[in-house]
Amino acid sequence: MGETIGEIKRKRGIGGPPMLHGSDLPASVSRVTVLIRELREAPSNFNSPAIVDLEEEVYGKMALAVNITNLRALATIVGFDEPEEADFDDLRQAVLKQRRFTLMVAMVNNPKLNKMTRSLFFELPAPEIKAKPAKKKR
Repeated sequence: MGETIGEIKRKRGIGGPPMLHGSDLPASVSRVTVLIRELREAPSNFNSPAIVDLEEEVYGKMALAVNITNLRALATIVGFDEPEEADFDDLRQAVLKQRRFTLMVAMVNNPKLNKMTRSLFFELPAPEIKAKPAKKKR
C-alpha cells in the first residue's frame, strides 16, 4: 500500500503553520516586534530558504517565510560581518539567543501580481554616527 496524504505532506513539508505576510498587518501598522521560537530551513518546495516560527501569534499567524534578503538582514543584525558566509547553524543559534526582532512593512513590486504589495523586512539597526569634533575658532 502507498503513502497516505498526511505522510506525503509531512515528507514534503506541506502544511505547517500559516505564514505571516505584509498584507496581514493593518494599514495603520508599519512595524511589529516578533519573538522567534525557531529558525529552520524551509522544505524543498518553498521559494524561500528559511522559515521563522514565532513564539506568539502575530495577526493570526505563527510563522514567516524568510527570503534571501531577510536571511542576510538577520545575519547582519546578529553580528555576522559577511552574511553570505554565515553558517546556517551558527546563524540559527545567534537568532535564537537574541529572539526579539522588529519587522517593518514596505511597499514592493510583486512581479507575479504586477502590482505594489506590502512586504515584511527585518529592520536593521541604525548605523552609529560618530560626531566629528567641532573645529576651534581662532
